[in-house]
Amino acid sequence: MASKSPVPPNLAELTREELVAIIIQQGQLIAELQKRIEELLRKDRRQASPFSRNNPKADPKPPGRRAGEGSFTRRPSPPEEPTDRQIQAAAPRECPHCGGGLDLERTDEATVLDIPNNVKPVVTRYSVSVCRCRKCGKRVRGQAPGLAPDQMGATAHRLGPEAMTAAHDLHYGLGIPVRKVPRVLMALTGVRVTASAITQNAMKRSEGAVGAAYETLRHQMRECAAVHTDDTGWRIGGRNAYLMGFDSDRAAVYQIRTQHRNEEVQEIIPADYGGVLITDRGVSYDAKVFDGMRQQKCLAHLLKNISMVLET
Repeated sequence: MASKSPVPPNLAELTREELVAIIIQQGQLIAELQKRIEELLRKDRRQASPFSRNNPKADPKPPGRRAGEGSFTRRPSPPEEPTDRQIQAAAPRECPHCGGGLDLERTDEATVLDIPNNVKPVVTRYSVSVCRCRKCGKRVRGQAPGLAPDQMGATAHRLGPEAMTAAHDLHYGLGIPVRKVPRVLMALTGVRVTASAITQNAMKRSEGAVGAAYETLRHQMRECAAVHTDDTGWRIGGRNAYLMGFDSDRAAVYQIRTQHRNEEVQEIIPADYGGVLITDRGVSYDAKVFDGMRQQKCLAHLLKNISMVLET
């Protein structure tokens, strides 16, 4: 908790020397604050944050595993593939140190695991027969494993499931922004994809088994003994929105909405929820519809509010 600010003196009762001392003290404080502001502005302009050097250790330990501590393992040899290149390292004819003759003692193995210089994706081309029924006049297209029934016209050329899975893993698994995923995927695999195609594919996947599992998690939240909520700002098409999070001992569920009212909260936690809802001091959770619900306000928010009151 923040300490109480000192009560400012009555300037009218101070002597000239005391007033000068206060002015000097305030000038020093202003100079320190300006220096701090300049440091923060320089950090914001950097491409990447530097290593912290504010309080370096007097005797830092060298990096790496300490001798005798932990388990030591060697990098295993990669499994042999049909495409592996075999190169025989030529033995020297004589000793480079003294010029003496050499006898073969053993043959060691060393490997270099790398990626191809020019990565080329695998393309599967389908020759689709398009027929017309003599009786009803309707078109009938040929079918093949991996070929979608509606894969024609403007959507005839698509990315395979492995490529899209890699794109989603880069974004949702590693946290790479979706606008940067196409460049990373192109550099690693040679596959060209747009950010909008990744987003559209994710939305399409959410309508199937992934969407069903998500709905199951949403309904399970209301059966938990306690649910924590937290919200943060979001953007949809450049407009402000809200990312609403609901966390329990079973799972975590998120939803994005353009508004944050008690109606959006009740999509996950209904008004007759029998558990304890742990929230911040947002007005959405103080609606009258939640009067009969047990709530626990976040202690960190309460302490922050107390500190603000004491400071002002």
